[in-house]
Parts: sequence; structure tokens; C-alpha cells
Amino acid sequence: MPSRRLKMQGRTMTQHNNLSTDAFWHYSTSLYQQPQAASLCLRLQDTAGVNVNMLLMLCWCLQEQQIVVLKQWQTLKAAIGHSEQLLVKHRLHRKAAKAPSHPEHHRYAELKQQELVLEAQQQEELVTVLNNLLVETSDIRGINASVVAFIHAYQLRDNEQAIADIRSLIKLALAD
Repeated sequence: MPSRRLKMQGRTMTQHNNLSTDAFWHYSTSLYQQPQAASLCLRLQDTAGVNVNMLLMLCWCLQEQQIVVLKQWQTLKAAIGHSEQLLVKHRLHRKAAKAPSHPEHHRYAELKQQELVLEAQQQEELVTVLNNLLVETSDIRGINASVVAFIHAYQLRDNEQAIADIRSLIKLALAD
């Protein structure tokens, strides 16, 4: 279904219902395969509690000139709350199994594959919710209020390292 455009107080609003889960997965894996991007995402996940799929969604929104406001980021976070709990639990189990002395060390590769399936399912949840949000578009690629709203959604305003990491990730994502 094509997106609808509405004029509201001089701004163009777009209801997204055209992002596919496959397209977002392809975008995410392409960005994440960049070694610096992966390390930034993991550091933000491990030190600031930021969800990697949400980070990737932020980068996609900036590339596509979509403005996601604070309430919408909070809606997206809430939508993946259950899957995030499952992922965190599974991730901890997988990381523990990486140790050669762990009883399930022989299953590490399998656990890693299972984690990717959980990540893909979480991305599907994000895409479904995003496609049902009414978001504003920006005229300038990569510069919009989505970043500030994202920082507030994760309560990172006073976390200089996290903000620097987000900036670095955005630069990587928008480099063509």
C-alpha cells in the first residue's frame, strides 16, 4: 500500500506502511558488517543499555529522512519489551557458553544462530510498529530531531561517550 501524505500545520506527514522486514534486515546487516559500526553498537548495548535494532532503526530513519519523535521511540521500545527480555537472557546464555569450560560450549554456534533469529523477529516487531506510526519527513538527510528524541528515550543526555558513539555510528551509516 502506498504511503499517505497529509498536510498538517504546514508540515508534510507520512504514514509509513512500505518498509519491509527484509529491506530493514538487509539495511541492518549491511551497516552492522562494518567493523566500526558493530563495535559502536555493541558498546552502546553493553555500556548504555541501548537496543542495537533500535540504533539501526535510528540510522535507517535518518537515511530515509524520517523524523521519529520521543513518544514514538517510546512506543517502539515498548513494542519490543518482551522480545528484548528474551534476547538479553539468550545473549547472556550464549556469552557464557563461549567459554571452553562451559557445558554447552559445543552449542555456541547454534546459540549464535538462535540469537540471530530472535534479532530478526525483533526487527519484524519494530517494522510493524514503525509502519503504523505517523511520522514527519525532513528535507535534510541525516539531520533531524530523531537523534535528540532517541537520546532522551534511552536517557543518555548526560552520557557523553554514548552520544559520541551514536554520532560516530550515524556518520558511518550516512557515508555513501
